[in-house]
Amino acid sequence: MQRKKIAVIGIGSFGKLFVQYLFDDGHEVIAIDKDPVIIDSIKDYVTVAVALDATDEHALRSQGIADVDYAVIALADDFETSIICADSLKKCGVKTIYARYQTPLQMKVLELLGIKDLFNPEERAARSMAETLSFSGMRSSFLLSDDYSVVEVTVPKRYINKTIAEADLRHKYNINVITIKRPFTNKEAKRASDSKGEKILGIPHGNTLLREDDVVVLFGSQTDLTRFLET
Repeated sequence: MQRKKIAVIGIGSFGKLFVQYLFDDGHEVIAIDKDPVIIDSIKDYVTVAVALDATDEHALRSQGIADVDYAVIALADDFETSIICADSLKKCGVKTIYARYQTPLQMKVLELLGIKDLFNPEERAARSMAETLSFSGMRSSFLLSDDYSVVEVTVPKRYINKTIAEADLRHKYNINVITIKRPFTNKEAKRASDSKGEKILGIPHGNTLLREDDVVVLFGSQTDLTRFLET
């Protein structure tokens, strides 16, 4: 993984988790928020934490904002600030800007400003959970875009004791098996709670046998995955 320099503007509940995940993944993270109390609470989990007004172009430039690989506007409740901030980032020369939106109107306004990379974490989370509850055997779902997802599904009964080649999901449904999570029991564990777990088998081969209770991790389009899950 290549280390990136990423600025995150707006450290609310989503922003706090987001910067910590980025930092844990080894990226250089600049956390920006106008509230010094919030900045103080996050300073140990990012590379740089700074309290400033993100609508102030000069203040942004003082933090070397033009040198970041990505700038993420994670503000949720102040859309006017998001708009001004997006404009300031463009004037500073930031090449890739991700902006959060909450309504279709906000999305259209940001698109008119030339912001192409837009996201709505609440919408994605709700959609992912709805999919998880809708289909039998689904363990989790992660939306990569409006068109593609990664899902974890308990192996359907019709594929138990078949190889991946025999299941032939690639040709039948146009979906790929990324990996398999397989339950295991650690007989040497001292506590019962530690005795059971899952191991990831890595990239599976065509002759990998699908066992009962295996969890397959699949990648494909929403349409193809839904077609597979509905059968």
